[in-house]
Amino acid sequence: MKNQFILLALSVVLFSTSCKKNVIVEGPSTETPGGGPTTNVVEISGEISANTTWSASKIYLLKGFVFVSNGATLTIEPGTIIKGDKATKGTLIITRGSKINATGTVDKPIVFTSALASGARSQGDWGGVILLGKAPVNQGTDVKIEGGLVQPTGKDEKLYIYYGGTDAADNSGTMKYVRIEYGGIAYSVDNEINGLTMGGVGNGTTLDYIQIYRSGDDAFEWFGGTVNAKHLLAIGTWDDDFDTDFGYAGNVQFALAQRVSTVADQSQSNGFESDNNATGTDQTPKTSAVFSNVTVLGPIKANGGSFNANFYHGAQIRRNSSISILNSVISGFPIGLYIDDTKVVTANSTSANFTSGNMVIANNLVYGTKTTEVSVSNAAAAAAIEAKLRLDNTFAQTTFASALYTSPYLYFSDFGSGTTLGTAGFTLAANSVAATGAAFTNAKVSGSFFTQVAYKGAFGSENWASGWAEVDAQTLAYTTPGAVK
Repeated sequence: MKNQFILLALSVVLFSTSCKKNVIVEGPSTETPGGGPTTNVVEISGEISANTTWSASKIYLLKGFVFVSNGATLTIEPGTIIKGDKATKGTLIITRGSKINATGTVDKPIVFTSALASGARSQGDWGGVILLGKAPVNQGTDVKIEGGLVQPTGKDEKLYIYYGGTDAADNSGTMKYVRIEYGGIAYSVDNEINGLTMGGVGNGTTLDYIQIYRSGDDAFEWFGGTVNAKHLLAIGTWDDDFDTDFGYAGNVQFALAQRVSTVADQSQSNGFESDNNATGTDQTPKTSAVFSNVTVLGPIKANGGSFNANFYHGAQIRRNSSISILNSVISGFPIGLYIDDTKVVTANSTSANFTSGNMVIANNLVYGTKTTEVSVSNAAAAAAIEAKLRLDNTFAQTTFASALYTSPYLYFSDFGSGTTLGTAGFTLAANSVAATGAAFTNAKVSGSFFTQVAYKGAFGSENWASGWAEVDAQTLAYTTPGAVK
């Protein structure tokens, strides 16, 4: 499919200026597996240290770690194709104080993708996109980003691969109507780059209508910061879909993850994974992000369905995290909700975040859990916490997402075959119980950021992914500038 992203009646699948620091070589691409025309390919490596615009009339090939630095703004025109080189782990990094202006449109989304040819692409074909900002992080004001990045030779690494600061309103730019496909390359075991990595990104940044497709690690990972986001898609992720850490305190609304039953990571794959930090300390700011209207479609589609044994939790909230999840749908995981105190500095601090009301998990549908709907590691508080969760949420262990959405478990060439081959539909099925019942009275979701809708989960009857997101990226050639559908 060249441009149809989900639909059955509105279905969804589910998203030159140069300077002395630039190394820009125009001419034939050296990425042989890409095939096709190469005369419009521009190779990019090194630094972009002055304001620069990438044109939709070219295709850009990232070679190695490409840094937007020195306070520069990289502007990317609607419809531009950017490819990542696999051999050199091509990655785009927006450093602290610099910006990206990647504002696509429904008809002309901006696409970051693999440099390999159609039919040969897979997760981990290149790095991904990394935003580094100056917003608060509970590890300090100078924190090194994960993923194995190396600063340019002879340069101060804090100017290139560090994040954090004191400016909650810091602005790293805009990403809107953007697809990031086949990223997440591994620098080493369990040290991968994510589809979209955000380190200390401030709430002056705009993130809206972003699709991560087949990331080789997490789809979206927030390390501290305050940035808000809407309309996120995570399709076929290898590890976690929505990973929050180091004091992330922003808001997210309208986000959907569709998992593939055979695709999971050895480190355990979850829908939500949330930590305050690696050792569960009491450091502030506390990880306290608020998610509303999220749909996480796990690997289990029906009773008795098989799935990769590395799948674990719909939501694992651990290590003193205090995130909140409201008005959402979590379906088809071995374990539904896990409140985990097994690694904390102050005993039982994760569960205390819930019992104190700092963590709110309410008004959600938790469907199709294989074994355990609620797990709480704090034995003394487990019964009371489970009772509260059952009072505030709806659990249906033998009912699955297919009762809520038109066709949530269809895929195209990367994952689908036989009865699973087709265009998934994530808009609500007729008489879906998710169509009503969302509430925005809780203080966590009563602010102006949240759009007050009647439905739970990411989609109602409107297909907000139509036109810009892609259901079958594997078949797109990406050899003609501007041909993003």
